[in-house]
Amino acid sequence: MERLRPADPSAVGGHRLAARLGSGGMGVVYLARSPLGVWCALKVIRAEHADDPGFRARFRREAELAARLGGRWTVPVVAADADAASPWLATAYVPGPSLADAIARHGVWPEEQLRLLAAALAQALDEVHTAGLVHRDVKPANVLLTADGPRLIDFGIARAVGATALTADGSVVGSPGYLSPEQARGRTVGPASDVFSLGCVLAHAATGRAVFGTGGAAAVLYRTVHEPPDLDGVPPGLAPIVRRCLEKEPERRPGVAELRAFFGEFTADGWLPEGLPALIAAQATRVVDLPVPEPTVVGGEPGGPGPGGTGPGDTGPGDTGPGGPSLTRRRLLATGSVLGLTAAGAGAWWLRSRGAPAPPPPGNRPTYVVGLLGRRADGAFTAQEHGARLAVDEHNHDPARTFDLVLRTADDGGTAEGSTRGAAGLVAGRNLAVVICAGTNATVPAAVTALTRTRTTALVTRADTSLLDSANLTTALLLRPTRTAGPPAVLRHLNREVKPERAVVVHDLSDAAETSAFVRVVTVFGKLDAPAVVVEEVAANAGFTAVARRIAERPKDAVLFAGLRPERAASLDRALREAGHRGARVADEPVLGGRFLAEAEGWMVGTAYADAGADPRLRTFAAAHRELHGDSPAPWAAEAYDAVRFAAHGLAEAGADGPSALRSELLRAPWQGITRRFSYDPGGQFYDADRDGGAFLYRISGGAAHFVARADDIGGGDG
Repeated sequence: MERLRPADPSAVGGHRLAARLGSGGMGVVYLARSPLGVWCALKVIRAEHADDPGFRARFRREAELAARLGGRWTVPVVAADADAASPWLATAYVPGPSLADAIARHGVWPEEQLRLLAAALAQALDEVHTAGLVHRDVKPANVLLTADGPRLIDFGIARAVGATALTADGSVVGSPGYLSPEQARGRTVGPASDVFSLGCVLAHAATGRAVFGTGGAAAVLYRTVHEPPDLDGVPPGLAPIVRRCLEKEPERRPGVAELRAFFGEFTADGWLPEGLPALIAAQATRVVDLPVPEPTVVGGEPGGPGPGGTGPGDTGPGDTGPGGPSLTRRRLLATGSVLGLTAAGAGAWWLRSRGAPAPPPPGNRPTYVVGLLGRRADGAFTAQEHGARLAVDEHNHDPARTFDLVLRTADDGGTAEGSTRGAAGLVAGRNLAVVICAGTNATVPAAVTALTRTRTTALVTRADTSLLDSANLTTALLLRPTRTAGPPAVLRHLNREVKPERAVVVHDLSDAAETSAFVRVVTVFGKLDAPAVVVEEVAANAGFTAVARRIAERPKDAVLFAGLRPERAASLDRALREAGHRGARVADEPVLGGRFLAEAEGWMVGTAYADAGADPRLRTFAAAHRELHGDSPAPWAAEAYDAVRFAAHGLAEAGADGPSALRSELLRAPWQGITRRFSYDPGGQFYDADRDGGAFLYRISGGAAHFVARADDIGGGDG
């Protein structure tokens, strides 16, 4: 939850706004009080959608459809206005954590509780389908937990069965990792699609993993359509029915009636795993004391004057004046009667003011340890240590801080076994809040596994192996995309600047296990915009002469090297030059080194690390680094600096909950660093460089890589 911003309205359609619950591509969700004084979640649609001539008709129709629901396990629409300047919709508020947040904080669910969860959700889907709807976005973030059972929320993209006019086939809606194969293909969906999503949710709750892994949306969608689900860890008594739910073909999945018969009736006694009842009770009984907002400024984000005729400064029925909620209302909330209040929480499941508290006296500040794990002999680790120390130093010099930070390093020795030992050593120390995994693809997966077992938040800065796509990321967050998603910087360079008639992907099979997913994403999901895309496979240790000659028959074709070894990329470069190729040549970060740097003049290479000496946005950081360490920052220093500051931001937001709530806070809302923006899908929890940046383009010249641009600035940026 966030405070209202100056550009936010004070009231919408007679509902008094109190805070922001979240925002997305469609609009902003607010915590609001209805004209009768009841809390609700109110979504205001962004103006660009409202300006679409057909949008209002679709919005009105879908609000009417969602209003049909009134069962025990769904959260109804309580008010809506499709004709307002900015259309809005209010739903009942459920003061409980989402299933996604509960898994992240307390781990996987035992079989008995999984069965009860499944029983309630199967009944919820039965209610939805009986009302003639398909939910189309069943995922852990849309399941809220209360003492008397779960609630299925967010019918924002629900569709009436058979109402294909509301959305044309070919579009993809829903959340990657939980939507069905037919959704991923943009085809018409029916009730069986929700059954598939339910299977994904149950598998996630049983294992702590997204059933089709993590990574970029395109890679997750590909695995959803073409690859089997990861059900390792699902209890044997549930695995067969979950596997049937995840059949690729809709007609092979069980219906909700069969699911209800299999899972039986829901009972509230003992339905929550250990630890969650106390958490829900504590958060549900916390006193809400949000002040009535001051009149706000017209304009900016959604949205200016309040829809339905109420603009900034207006008050609606039920407002209690400048003092905020009435004493009666606050008492009602404090006694636990909030269980009857209103609105889908959008992941914001406890209510507290986000104002900056006065810093505690120095003697009362807690001290949190930030661990940094990597190989001390590695220059990239030294760079990350320097960047991390700068962030810690700056934090500890802030007079408004509410806690102090200490940096503690551990050496992984460059091996997986050493990484496991190093992680264990950090965990054994006192006051550990987070571990920054600064190692390589050979070491970080082992560290992530070890830290997950101890429920320690891990932030991965450098590693990009596809092994992290399906690792148990219950307590880890990647601060960059894995290589499965491909190199965003060079893809934008090709698509926006080179614009070739044909692009040739040279797939070096020496590392096929690590590169095949990227090649599939580029070719299957069309990340290359060239009219023609050709894949040339080269066997491990084979030469590139024959491939280069075929490419040179069209000398201006662009070449994308899909491989990991600098010497192999250098060999391709020599073959292309000898064959007379003159087109653009691009590759990804792993090729930087050895003979490739010395020979591959003119190649463009994408990385996930910035150049603080050349990127104008990093001048302040570079100056501070020189002042503290006496030298300019090396690659990966700025990324580690961002990692520490991101962790400090999360700890500050967590307040008294401290490290136990850190990962949940980091997932809750986007945060802007100096190198990239960090935001995560609540279900899949993947980092998307196409959306959030953090990718950089370099040119090889004179035996070195020279910074060219951030990916989001290539070809005029996203605007």
